[in-house]
Amino acid sequence: MKPSELERRLSEQQTLLELGLALAQTLEPQRVLELALEKAEEFCAAETSSIWELDEGTGELYFRVVRGSAAPEIRDLRVKLGDGIVGSVAASGRPERIRDVESDRRWKGEVSPHFDTHAMLAVPLVSRGRVIGVLQLLNATDGTGFDEEDQRRMELFAGPLAHALDNARLFAQLERTFVESVTALAEAVERRDPYTGGHLRRVVAYALLLGEEVGLSADDLETLRLGATLHDIGKIAVPDEVLRKPAALTAEEAEIMRRHPVDGAAIVARIASLEPVLPIVRNHHERMDGTGYPDGLADEEIPLLARITAVADTYDAITTSRPYRPGLSPERAAEEIRRDAGTRLCPRVVAAFERLYGTGRFELEAGERLAASLSGRRERGYNGR
Repeated sequence: MKPSELERRLSEQQTLLELGLALAQTLEPQRVLELALEKAEEFCAAETSSIWELDEGTGELYFRVVRGSAAPEIRDLRVKLGDGIVGSVAASGRPERIRDVESDRRWKGEVSPHFDTHAMLAVPLVSRGRVIGVLQLLNATDGTGFDEEDQRRMELFAGPLAHALDNARLFAQLERTFVESVTALAEAVERRDPYTGGHLRRVVAYALLLGEEVGLSADDLETLRLGATLHDIGKIAVPDEVLRKPAALTAEEAEIMRRHPVDGAAIVARIASLEPVLPIVRNHHERMDGTGYPDGLADEEIPLLARITAVADTYDAITTSRPYRPGLSPERAAEEIRRDAGTRLCPRVVAAFERLYGTGRFELEAGERLAASLSGRRERGYNGR
């Protein structure tokens, strides 16, 4: 083997080791996968690349990572297993090099007018004996097409990429099961109070709308969703005669009820993975003027996600009828939210509420659609799709 070839092989092996290490250290590998594609393009002198993942529920392939100028247009493209060149590679489990896609009967033509495909190298991603996706390179930059050496390199790349994808999928399934279990527990607590049916679902939806409007990242929205789900979990410690009382609470009973943020935080603190939601559970009853509970925090001392949950919780509480008082109309509730800005509620979050309410976007259904989209996004492990 010539020295130059030996150096190239050593460089490839070093890159593979670094890639494998990076992928092994994360359960959200999106950025690492993007870097892996950059390296794949570099090693094989390809114009662009992508990773397709198999949705086993629908039997379709979708882009997990897609690079190049046409990416925004084709990001939502889905291909049936066995359909087209990529679908055929996924179905057969065998790599393919296509020098001229136009001459291949499986070629469906360009999806984007901004990119011309000439040559293709597609390698299946196999984990635990099953195909879970396809690694695809397009257009060798020298114009000659991809060769056996390029295929060898991509088959080496495919190993760690496939295992990383599979691990991320397994983690997403475990996380979904965990969230479903936590939600079921929170809903069980809510069902103890016959007067607040649906409160939990509504607060989550309203909080997500507000969180998106103030510009939270996808990760922060996930934390907000889980925290809003658990914000009243401490009511599990409130006696039935207080929680279910069909009348206004006495001062002593109100004090018992005021313990639920602390009790909730104590419950959540026992689960390490729930640590990010602790401020929401403990501090969603704090007030901007410092007269809230349990810690008497004021202004910016109150975590932003807790301030968002407070507005969502307040709006739903004052629009829900109780035996001792009727709920306010949305119009009256909006007035009260505005009036409480700066004293009880965060002005920044109230401003977001006003923008949403004023344009007809503060709707339960819209919040629930946002929650559903977050679930799908999290399961795919892709924050930009």
